[in-house]
Amino acid sequence: MLNYIADWFDDRTGFRSWLRPFAEKPLPGGARWRYVFGSVLASVFLIQAFSGLMMMTAYSPSSSTAWGSVFYIEKQMWMGWFIRGLHHFGAQTVMILLLLHFLQVLFAAAYRAPREVNWWLGLALMAIVLAFSHTGYQLPWDQKGYWATKVVTNIMGGAPVLGPYIKTAVVGGAEYGNQTVTRFYGLHVGILPVLMFVCLAAHVALCRRHGLKPPEGLAAKASHETYWPDQAFLSLIATTAVVGVMVAMILYEGGAPLDAPADPSSSDYPARPEWFFRFLYQMLKHFPGKYEWVGSIAIPGAIFLTMAALPLLDKVVSSRVLHFFACALIFGLAGGAGYLTLESFLEDHGKPEFHAARVKADAERDRALALASHPDYGVPPEGSGFLMRLDPLTRGRGVLEAKCLGCHRMNGEGADEQTAPDLKDFGSRAWIRGLLENPGSDAYYGKTPECDGMVDWKKSSHLDARQLDEVADFLATFAKIPAEMNVDEWLNQPGVADHPGAAAFEKECGMCHIIDGYTDGGLREAPGLFAWGSPQWIARMIRRPDAEDRYGYLAEKQRMPAFAAESLTDNDLKMIVRFLADDYLPPTESSKPTLAAP
Repeated sequence: MLNYIADWFDDRTGFRSWLRPFAEKPLPGGARWRYVFGSVLASVFLIQAFSGLMMMTAYSPSSSTAWGSVFYIEKQMWMGWFIRGLHHFGAQTVMILLLLHFLQVLFAAAYRAPREVNWWLGLALMAIVLAFSHTGYQLPWDQKGYWATKVVTNIMGGAPVLGPYIKTAVVGGAEYGNQTVTRFYGLHVGILPVLMFVCLAAHVALCRRHGLKPPEGLAAKASHETYWPDQAFLSLIATTAVVGVMVAMILYEGGAPLDAPADPSSSDYPARPEWFFRFLYQMLKHFPGKYEWVGSIAIPGAIFLTMAALPLLDKVVSSRVLHFFACALIFGLAGGAGYLTLESFLEDHGKPEFHAARVKADAERDRALALASHPDYGVPPEGSGFLMRLDPLTRGRGVLEAKCLGCHRMNGEGADEQTAPDLKDFGSRAWIRGLLENPGSDAYYGKTPECDGMVDWKKSSHLDARQLDEVADFLATFAKIPAEMNVDEWLNQPGVADHPGAAAFEKECGMCHIIDGYTDGGLREAPGLFAWGSPQWIARMIRRPDAEDRYGYLAEKQRMPAFAAESLTDNDLKMIVRFLADDYLPPTESSKPTLAAP
């Protein structure tokens, strides 16, 4: 049946006549393992094309949707994690195979006549593969891709004369955003594949025309072996081994990595390129400032031009001398690249600040993935850039540190010279109970002598421990009063007027604190307590600490600044309030944040 199908297909297309000259071409020196790299490389290219096409069905190229669509591919699409893993590890495999194939061709001196054009096509394919790597790196629009892209484009912009224009064209303007994503996406899935197909087709056609170039000394050895089946069998074994290693890496890693969504404000992100570009990253450190373009453009460009000139130099320089020079140069460059790569990793290993930044970035990554995976959260409709901004644990904690912990403390962190109450468990029953027990403690008003009313009350109070517990229980219910409820509605709620702590609260706390229609106050000025600890109470306290129902009575002694919308957005205020109320998705051990400015 298979022969019948093959015969039918050959009768209609003539594919056997096209393949026969290539398959039956004698191999100089016989089939050898050194010839497998080109075939394996072509096979991995096909895997890259297939996996890329599969991801295109779900990827959305914009700065607001890119991360979310990649998250969908990685975590929700059937076999998406495996497909993306193939693409990720396939890209790294291509780089290794490309180097091995290049060395094999160089050692065989396959740049000599009549293979000059094929040598140049190989160099062009190498440049296209590097471009594929750079453009694909940015497409998830996560922290790693964003900052790596920014570094690369800044290097482009540092080139003399044309650099700024090239950067603007690639980025799509002065800012990194939708235009950047769409341009890189267009290059990655549109322009570069066409160039790759044209160059690869021409490369294979010329290889068919001229045959494989064996190393010196093997060409004269007669052999009856042909590409099919002798060399094809070796190539199949090598391809199977390489793909097997790729699959093992995918299964071991559980797919491809995905960092937190891109955040242009996080300037402390430890941006590093993939391992195969580490040598270039490290080399740039030896050309600081205005000389950076020397390490990023001049030196790599000179090496590339030298390689391109080998077929021409072979006509004017002794072939043996030139071949020795070319091989020595490549060995020297490989050694130098290896040394710079090792130096880069060792340098990071010895930097505590790098490890701290990496731990923070990993925690943010785990937090972002947890939020996006949770059914009650997910990627916000506004886009992945809002994922962390709408997380009270991340954003609320960060804003709290930046705006509040210059005076307050929380969980042992914050102001070195505390001048305001500790915010740990603020609004909770535990915080209230501690306040009633010892208001003069540093955790409460010990550092704010202007608010000594509670201290004076404690000296004259006769409430026992049971009564203090009941008052604390009663006050803790205030945080649950809805924003739209008034005092009368609240008093009519079941369990309010007859609460065990209500009488003691009205008698003891009502002497100073006023709740219109419930307590009179007046013995001493004090903040209003209606809905104390609720989101609306805390929000007003932050916006208007000098209001009459807050601490306006202190006049010039009132030290807490009023945070208007210009200095604290409504979203950030909401995040602080929710963070203080523990209203957020609990963190996993790996995603517990550290205090950090937003």
